[in-house]
Amino acid sequence: MRFKLILAVSLMMLLGLWVWSINNSQTKLIFCDVGQGDGILLVQKNLEILIDTGPDNKKILNCLDRHLPFWDKTIEVLIVTHSDGDHSGGLKDVLRSYKIVNIFSDEQLEALNEQNIYSKKLYATDMVNVGLINYEVVNPEKNKENVQGANEGSIAGILTYKDKKILLLADVPAEVEQKMVWRKMLNQKINVLKVSHHGSETATSDELLEETNPSVAIVSVGKNNRFGHPRKEVLEKLNKRGIKTLRTDESGEIVFNLD
Repeated sequence: MRFKLILAVSLMMLLGLWVWSINNSQTKLIFCDVGQGDGILLVQKNLEILIDTGPDNKKILNCLDRHLPFWDKTIEVLIVTHSDGDHSGGLKDVLRSYKIVNIFSDEQLEALNEQNIYSKKLYATDMVNVGLINYEVVNPEKNKENVQGANEGSIAGILTYKDKKILLLADVPAEVEQKMVWRKMLNQKINVLKVSHHGSETATSDELLEETNPSVAIVSVGKNNRFGHPRKEVLEKLNKRGIKTLRTDESGEIVFNLD
């Protein structure tokens, strides 16, 4: 009887593994519903890139649990775009629950120092590669003497997988977007744009949209947030250009299959 029970459990586990492998054979880009914040996960088979961890509300762990198998407790790359709590608040939970092979940020974060873990800094033109996924940094510049605040210095980059390009702008303001356009950092067609700063009126410049011509825009934002994000003028600007706009406060978690 015991042998039959063990055999039945083993077969169920094998069946579960087979079903999981079929359902997770595609490369997925997930904009996690973390409330008022950012948490972006890219999964290619057993390789992962996590960009930001959302606020300190456990929601990033819920997203990881849904999209990673229970036995995979390793994330190949974690990028913390800047130290604002809505982007780094879930960092301690992620570090407790997962082994992170490479951690990148724009500065050494307090949460990392507490655990005696130090991040590598990223600057414009740096490249991070994981499997077939490339992440090209377009901000900040290495010379940061004129940077005013965390938003201006936050890490922005272009994720490339095969012929798909995703521009992730963290919280960079319009002035930084315009500088990137002028310096020809963004002179390419973008499939998906992660709208900067949760749809704040301080970002999403006309110059940026003209240069990148995205097909889809994602607004990562909390429901009924106190900031009034996303702003009406930003949504109207996207709508006038025929850009399909998806919001985590309306749609919850947003998933793209990139294959």
